[in-house]
Amino acid sequence: MKINKNKIPLIIDPLGKAWRQPDSKDFLIDDDSVIMTAEACNKLAEYSTSRPSGVYAGKMWKRVTNRGEKILCWYGYHESPDLCSINERTILFA
Repeated sequence: MKINKNKIPLIIDPLGKAWRQPDSKDFLIDDDSVIMTAEACNKLAEYSTSRPSGVYAGKMWKRVTNRGEKILCWYGYHESPDLCSINERTILFA
């Protein structure tokens, strides 16, 4: 499977039915950053000092650094089908 590191997968795991997050179709992602609206950013759960439980591809959250920088994080596909990658990009606002 070819893995696109700049695309957030759709949540297909049944565990993700209750997880609320913005639609990633509204983001622009490159190798370093993601452009989104403040409204979309506010829909992301914040985990600045931990990671959310329930690991499955497509799950997104944000963390805020000590300097106040917001970072989009998500679980993505991994070469090993039993694992998920952890990806992050600096959030820039549209």
